[in-house]
Amino acid sequence: MRKPVLRAIGVPSIALVACLAASVSAQEAEATSDQSGEIIVTANKRSENLQDVPISVSAVGGDALEKGRTTQIDELVTKVPNLQLTSTVGENTPIFALRGVSLNDFSLNQSGPVATYYDEVYKGNFALLGIALFDLERVEVLRGPQGTLYGKNTTGGAVNLISRAPKLGETSGYLNLGYGNFDRIDINGAVNTPLGENAALRVAGTFARADGWFRNVLPGEPDLASVSEYGVRAAHLWRDAGHHVLRQDGLRERAG
Repeated sequence: MRKPVLRAIGVPSIALVACLAASVSAQEAEATSDQSGEIIVTANKRSENLQDVPISVSAVGGDALEKGRTTQIDELVTKVPNLQLTSTVGENTPIFALRGVSLNDFSLNQSGPVATYYDEVYKGNFALLGIALFDLERVEVLRGPQGTLYGKNTTGGAVNLISRAPKLGETSGYLNLGYGNFDRIDINGAVNTPLGENAALRVAGTFARADGWFRNVLPGEPDLASVSEYGVRAAHLWRDAGHHVLRQDGLRERAG
């Protein structure tokens, strides 16, 4: 007999690392912000105050995404005005639409006019968007043609997913735990550690599993619509002799 269904609950974040640098400040606000509270975006390929960017752009910070339990790219439509989607092949494969510009085709060979980028890596096919959203710095959504800055086929707009970068000279971390209906377990966290004065490493990960809500009457067979997925990302940042900051990322994910 199935266990009683429980209301989803969340366990408050706890620190992974006890030794924090003295200069570490509180968690970032809505989007990347400086000490004056300004929201900084890179929609023009450079850091600028959101209020000074001469284009139509919406920014949602990583903290807001975490508080809203935004774990799939489909859920961005509830955070950004005018961002819509259709899905022809299933969950977490959105075809985005902005200002009425979209793609009306079920073929996986097509790329939509609203381009999606993960740390400036172009995701040309909507089948490549089945990625977990974890340890993000912010999400930027640009409306209108963006071909000058973001390449071809961005006549509708662009969705930029920007992960949190390693920080030089800082030791920090966090861990989030959650338990909910159908024995769902959610775990995500990150650790940032310095590697000398000119390098830093950040490792982030997420894990989720849940029993299926669609009961399978066949004996010994698992229930349908179950969840089993994980994602791990490592980013290495270093500063050379000319004080140029370079970053290298590696991402591994699996969903089932």
